[in-house]
Amino acid sequence: MKRIGNVGFRLIVGLGIPFFLMMTAWPVRANGHGLSNEETALPGLIRVAKGDSVRFDIPPQQLTGALTAFAEQSSWQVFYSADMADNVRSQGVTGSLEPEKALKELLSGTGLSFRVTQPRTVTLVQEEGAVVPPPIIAAPEVQPQGASGPPEGSGRADTKPLKVQEVVVKDVRMRDPGMSYVAEETNSATKSDIPLLETPQSVSVITRGRMQSQEVNTMAEALRYTAGVQGEPSGFEPRLTWLRLRGFESSTDGLFKDGLQLRNPSFGTTYNLEPYGAEQVDVLRGPASFLYGQGSPGGLLNFITKRPTLDPVRDVQMVVGNFNRYEGRFDFGGKITESDTLSFRLTGLFRESGTQIDHVPYDRIFVAPALTWRMSSRSSLTFLATYQKDNVNALQWLPSSGTLLPNPNGVVTPHRFGGQPSTDHYNRSEYHVGYEFRHEFAGNWNFLQKVRYNQNNVNQATTYIFALEPDQRTGLRDEWSDVGRLGGLAMDNQLHGKFSTGSLHHSVLGGVDFWRTTFALQRQFAEASSVDVFNRYDYGTPGVIPYFNSNQEFTQYQTGVYVQDQVKYDQWLLTGGIRHDWAKNETADLLANTNQSQTDKKLTGRAALTYLFQTGLAPYISYSTFFLPSIGVNPGGQQFKPETGMQYEAGIKYQIPRTRAFVTAAVFDLTRENYVQTDPGTFLPVQRGKARSRGVEFEGSASLDSGLDIIAAYTFLDTKILETTDPVEQGKMFIQTPPQFGSMWVKYTFPEGLLKGFGFGGGARYTGHTYADRANTIKVPSYVLGDAVVDYLWKQWRFALNVTNIFNRHTFACFNEGQTCTYNELRTVVGTVAYKW
Repeated sequence: MKRIGNVGFRLIVGLGIPFFLMMTAWPVRANGHGLSNEETALPGLIRVAKGDSVRFDIPPQQLTGALTAFAEQSSWQVFYSADMADNVRSQGVTGSLEPEKALKELLSGTGLSFRVTQPRTVTLVQEEGAVVPPPIIAAPEVQPQGASGPPEGSGRADTKPLKVQEVVVKDVRMRDPGMSYVAEETNSATKSDIPLLETPQSVSVITRGRMQSQEVNTMAEALRYTAGVQGEPSGFEPRLTWLRLRGFESSTDGLFKDGLQLRNPSFGTTYNLEPYGAEQVDVLRGPASFLYGQGSPGGLLNFITKRPTLDPVRDVQMVVGNFNRYEGRFDFGGKITESDTLSFRLTGLFRESGTQIDHVPYDRIFVAPALTWRMSSRSSLTFLATYQKDNVNALQWLPSSGTLLPNPNGVVTPHRFGGQPSTDHYNRSEYHVGYEFRHEFAGNWNFLQKVRYNQNNVNQATTYIFALEPDQRTGLRDEWSDVGRLGGLAMDNQLHGKFSTGSLHHSVLGGVDFWRTTFALQRQFAEASSVDVFNRYDYGTPGVIPYFNSNQEFTQYQTGVYVQDQVKYDQWLLTGGIRHDWAKNETADLLANTNQSQTDKKLTGRAALTYLFQTGLAPYISYSTFFLPSIGVNPGGQQFKPETGMQYEAGIKYQIPRTRAFVTAAVFDLTRENYVQTDPGTFLPVQRGKARSRGVEFEGSASLDSGLDIIAAYTFLDTKILETTDPVEQGKMFIQTPPQFGSMWVKYTFPEGLLKGFGFGGGARYTGHTYADRANTIKVPSYVLGDAVVDYLWKQWRFALNVTNIFNRHTFACFNEGQTCTYNELRTVVGTVAYKW
């Protein structure tokens, strides 16, 4: 077999296009003009987003002067009562830092902290929960026409007053932003620092705080309260990450990590990322080829790993649960040197666990080190690595008769292992190694390069029941075994810049990316012995009769060049992107001694228009396209054209002012064309498939200072097969895809009093009916499942108890033309003890 390490690759140099987004935010005048004499607002002049590094040079001085310098250098606004800063000194801050980190360092030792009240706006508060009356912002007076000189109390001669709506902010206690369910920004949808409010696409961000609150242990669990995505379409599955977005299967080409694709050409050898290693998980719905190249029409999932921090991170957890689960976790990080030159992060997990199915373990070792080297004030290099080893087993195919449907012999227990304990196994080891290099040029330009190499080795054998004998009790079985090696090299080079042309403010991104995936697979199918399905401990005999072998190697390449410009005029935002890809696929059949090669190229793009109301509303419309190479040739010997499609989307987003609350709604029409099917008359592959998904998505999340956390999501899908070679499925819905699903989660934590730190909450998940066969004749009923949590925060300790599927309802996912089903997850109870210091 070919070895990835012995094959050279071309180093892609980033393609950059200039861009700069400049917004002028006139300061609110203080001292009687819109603010009380006890309140101060520092002016912000240029918009700097969270996540951007800014060069700070603020020497030790009185806090008032330090805050003024911070506002001028970061372009953020800071509100505080005047008496808070009296006779207080700041140690200053120097270096290239994100504004929030710089402000934390600036306030270190002052007894003050801050609360983010809206993007790029903070209010200072006293530490240890002390309440400080927040500012009352009223409409400022405007100088009479013809008046000269700066407004009274403005502090700058060249600033202008900003008229703002009168808003009264109630006294609140600052909550830990790391526990918020709401993220203001993500760069997955645009590869830039554009806030979510200005992103013209339906996007969900699953934050670390949300994952902790719900005690997320798999990626499937992380997606349960998210609109538009199914993470468990085939029931309880410990081996891999299933992903279905807007009704379209996305498991093989929709999984990304840190913005680089984790391509997997086969379900047998694939990924199951550890959510404890994620800082957040972004879900993009709809085509994303204009930035990422070939992929699923439904969208993608971007897993963002934990990064080194300058602030100390020390977290140790012990987890126990039913099915004999025992787990230890740790997360450490912080500065290595006092000069902030080096910082690190080390995250790990060790688990031994059974599952709801006999002979199916869920054991894992996970370690993820990371190191950031700040080479200068303008350059940094972050090394990221992951090692993961899994010992699991496959989901169980059980006959629909006796699970979903009645059977005269009774009900098949959900604990039934239909395989062969002496031979069945699924062992996976994988590692990821890479880096991210950032450099800031003069004139608001910066360069980012991401590189990652990963390797995944799987050895598995799975014996499964695929049908019942006429006696309705004897299960027919096959065995499927794989030895697979999956390797990938990915690189993305991005050049960002900002500039203005008259009244148009540009934020432009240019880039070149490249990935190469190699996959070697030896596969065998064999006939296994029959079993009595209703005898939980009948595993048959180990003997098998082979009937099919394969030994293949696959190599896939992609190189793409893309440009994106986000142009802002007044309150209008026009987003346009275009990308050209060159793709190549090579297949070698080592048994037949044949080789096949195919090349494709395709142009894709996106255009979107957004209007930004001052009230926090942002309606948008967008159009986007996608492509996905189709491997093989038609009956005439010509290569298949790439699968293509398009989407129209309209939506509205609402960032509730001065709160951590974000609401989105979207309506879309997505069409997939030219996918390959088998002609039932000739049994040859043809390119005739066409499918459509239309729908509505709603999602809202909030983390209020009162202690209330809320998630709500609803999805309506109208899926339909438009063109097909199989008349049975013509005009029918997609299999295993519900027309409706939704969820709601509410949690309350007492912010003060005797019960301070005590929290409780729960949620409900609704999944509509699905069809298990192409003809839509076998219907799987809808169901509702409930979850709950109780936790207590005391000093550095956290004690939590999470229960999923509280009432232990037996629900199913069915497939294989309705012949087989799997149980969804049964009731799971998990207790967590965590200590931070």
